[in-house]
Amino acid sequence: MSDILLSYHVRATASEIDSLARKIAIEQSVEVPEALLSKAIAERYVGDVESIRQLSLNQYELCFSYQYESVEGQFNQLLNLCLGNISMYPQLRLVDMQLSDKMLSYFDGPQYGITGIRRYAQVVGRPLLATALKPRGLSATQFAQMAYEFAVGGGDIIKDDQNLSGHVEQYKQRVHSCQQALQKAAQITGRECLYFPYVSAPYEQLSEIFAWTQQQGIKGVLLAPAIHGFDHARGLAKAYQMIYMAHPSFGGSYCISPYEGISYDLFYGLLYRLAGVDISIFPNPGGRFNFSQTDCTNISQRCRAEMAHLKANFPCPAGGMQFQDISVMSRNYGQDTVFLLGGSLLQHSGSLKQSTREFLTEIERCTNQTQPQAVKNLQHADSDEHISSCDMPTQDLPKHRQLDHLCFDNFTWHGRTAEAYKKDNFASFLAIQRTELIGKQNEQVNFELRYFEIQAGGYTSLEKHQHTHVIIIVRGQGLVQIAEQSYHARVNDVLYIKPNCIHQLSNPHQDEFGFYCIVDKQRDRPQVM
Repeated sequence: MSDILLSYHVRATASEIDSLARKIAIEQSVEVPEALLSKAIAERYVGDVESIRQLSLNQYELCFSYQYESVEGQFNQLLNLCLGNISMYPQLRLVDMQLSDKMLSYFDGPQYGITGIRRYAQVVGRPLLATALKPRGLSATQFAQMAYEFAVGGGDIIKDDQNLSGHVEQYKQRVHSCQQALQKAAQITGRECLYFPYVSAPYEQLSEIFAWTQQQGIKGVLLAPAIHGFDHARGLAKAYQMIYMAHPSFGGSYCISPYEGISYDLFYGLLYRLAGVDISIFPNPGGRFNFSQTDCTNISQRCRAEMAHLKANFPCPAGGMQFQDISVMSRNYGQDTVFLLGGSLLQHSGSLKQSTREFLTEIERCTNQTQPQAVKNLQHADSDEHISSCDMPTQDLPKHRQLDHLCFDNFTWHGRTAEAYKKDNFASFLAIQRTELIGKQNEQVNFELRYFEIQAGGYTSLEKHQHTHVIIIVRGQGLVQIAEQSYHARVNDVLYIKPNCIHQLSNPHQDEFGFYCIVDKQRDRPQVM
C-alpha cells in the first residue's frame, strides 16, 4: 500500500504522455538519468505511475504513488515531492493528494480545531462572526475602541489586518490596548471575544513576540503560512499551543492559474491543516477575488473532512462579502464556519456595536437557530431591566428542542446553548454563564435543571427568594455564601439553600467553577441585596 498518492493535470499529446509520466516520477524523487538507477533505488524511491487518464484532447490526469521513505516524515520534503522541480513545467497542476495514516502520523494538525474554538468562544449552533482591525494608520486607542464595540455587540473573533506591521513596541502597544478593551467588554458580555494579533516579525524576534503575546492572556495569533513557510508555521503552532488563524496572503500565485500550480483546496484546505491551522481564511465567491463556489466548497470540505487523528478546522470565507450574502453563505458552508466580514461590517451603520448585532441576528436567522442568549442580553444592555443570575424571564430564553438524551462534551451539551449575563446597575454579577438543560423545553417535570459556570474572578448576584435551591458542584472549586456562613465548595459537594436565605457563589480561582442548580419550575423573582 502506498503512503502518498499525487494526482496532476497535465497537457501533452498521446504520443508523449507515457514518457512524460515517467519523467515526472524520476524528476520528483531521484533526479538522475534512468540509466543510472539501480533496481533497489528505483523500487524504493522512484514513484510508480498508478494511472493515466485522458480528460480531453491533449489533457490528462496522472496519478503517482510514493512510499514514506521518499520524504521520511518531513513536511518540507513532502512539498518538494509534490511540486518541486516540476513546478517549473508548463501546463502542470497538482490537483489531489492522499496520505496514509503512517504519513499523517507525523503531523499534529490543528491544536484546537472547531470544537476547541467553539469552547473558547462559547458559541454553538451557528457560524462564528469575525472582523478585522483596519485600516492601517489608526492609533492603538482607535483600534481598541473598535475591538470593544465589536465585542460588546456580540462578535466572536477579531483579528489584526495583515497590513498592520511595525516594530515590536508598536505591536505591543496595539495588542495590549486591544486586549484590555476586550477584557473590559467581557465584564459586560460575560464571555471573551477572541483576539488574534498578526505576527509578521523577523525570525529573530518571534520568540519574544509569542512569549509576550501569551503573557497577555491572548489565545491565538494570525499568521500567513505562505510567507512564513508551511513547516515553520507548523512548528510555531506546536511550540506555542495557541489558536492559529491563517491568512491567504502570498498564496494566490500558487493557485490562481487553472493550468499550473496547485488546486485551491489542497493549498488552503489540506496544506494549511497539516501546518496546524485552526481557522483557514480564503476568498469567498462574489467578493474582490476570483474564487469559484466550487473552489470554496472544496476548501471547506478539506478543512472538515475526516483525516486520521487530525482535528477538523474552521473554513473562513472572506473578502468583500456583504450583509445580503449571509443567507447564501449559510447555505453553502453550514454552521461550522467562520464568517469574516470587514469593510461591509464597519460601514453597515454609524455604530459598530449595532452593526455587529444586526449581522449576528441575520446569521442566526439564516442558520435557522434562535439567537444565543448572549446576543439577546446585549440587545438590552442599555435598558434598566434587572436580570438575575438565578432567574431569567421565560420569554427571553432560547427555544430548544425537547430531547431525551443530552450528549455531554466537556461541559457543553449538544442541543443546548450557553447564555451569558450582563453586568447592570441594579445587580452585580460577573463572568457567569448558564445552560438550561431540563424544564424549559416542555418536559413533564415540576423542576428545572440548569448548569452554571463561573470564570475566574466571577460571581453570582447576592440575593434571596422564597423558593429553594439544590446545588451540586461538578467542576473546579469556589466559594459559597449561605446566610452568615461561607463554604469552600468542591466537586461532588451538595448545597441546600432554604427559602429567604441570602446566598452568593463566587470563583476566586483560575479554573472554571461549574455546578448544577435545581429549582422549582414555578418560583418567585429574586430580591437583590
